[in-house]
Amino acid sequence: MSPPTKIHLNADRESAADIEAAAFAWAARADRGPLSAEDQGALDAWMAADSRRAGAYARALAADAYLDRARALGPGYQPARHAASPVWTRRRLLAGAGGGVAASLVAALGVTTLWARDRIATPKGDVRRVSLPEGSAVTLNTDTVVRPAFAKAERRIDLVRGEALFDVAHNPARPFRVFADDVRIEAIGTSFTVRRHENGDVEVVVRQGLVDVRRVGSAEGVRLAAATTSRVSGRAPIRPQVLSPEAVDKSLAWREGRLDLTGLTLAEAAAEFARYSDYQIAFATADVGRLEVSGVYSVNDPEGFAKAAALSLGLEARALPAGVTLATRTTS
Repeated sequence: MSPPTKIHLNADRESAADIEAAAFAWAARADRGPLSAEDQGALDAWMAADSRRAGAYARALAADAYLDRARALGPGYQPARHAASPVWTRRRLLAGAGGGVAASLVAALGVTTLWARDRIATPKGDVRRVSLPEGSAVTLNTDTVVRPAFAKAERRIDLVRGEALFDVAHNPARPFRVFADDVRIEAIGTSFTVRRHENGDVEVVVRQGLVDVRRVGSAEGVRLAAATTSRVSGRAPIRPQVLSPEAVDKSLAWREGRLDLTGLTLAEAAAEFARYSDYQIAFATADVGRLEVSGVYSVNDPEGFAKAAALSLGLEARALPAGVTLATRTTS
């Protein structure tokens, strides 16, 4: 691929429309495959020359991810005259791994790009971090939907489904409340996750600060400190449980595209992978599903996990049209 033509880096000579056009061109190039080292350096130089360009590129990446804008530009569209960095690829930016560059660029997207009809959502297999208008941030795990409803006296978010990490900006005058069905989680300035399980349970893990957990309409609840969790199930009393630092990290491994499956059964591990893809991991018998596994795996590699589990547990992996069945190895 021939290197892009050099351009003048005097931002005063560029209109906002020129910058947006160049940003979409680079998003199209990045979508078609990895940039060469020379192109990556050129994009770095282009964005470093004007702070407006980073925001434009972030918006272009989001539009590419949501609207397939890059494909609409056509295979022959080239970012001639413009110049980018491997750390700002679409995957790294929208994965929401927590890095300063990724967070700042996602913040530049604003609510109009990532929010649609008063909701923020991720498809299956995706993880995204979104800055909220009052200074907080939410990181959505796979197949998650939240509905923000901010008012003068309250910052409210309804977790419709899935799991999300909330990094809350301190503001005692505007309580930050997350609702998951009939469970209310309230924080003033803290960091915590909330997950809605398929059986109706609501699980809260606190990374920092203090969080109050109670059922809507009830005066009884618990206050969770850092490294504490609670799983609200049915009408059972809400109980806190202290976590080790390792357990907190394990609960948040999804932010980096990983699953820590240590201590889970094969069936539980398969259910975790099913949250991220349609690849099916089935079991010939219930006893096979009850075998325990360990290790850390990529969320997008259920097939690799199934093969590793079969090898380590002495099982047989039988291919399915869209997955695998694990069975006790037969002896001849």
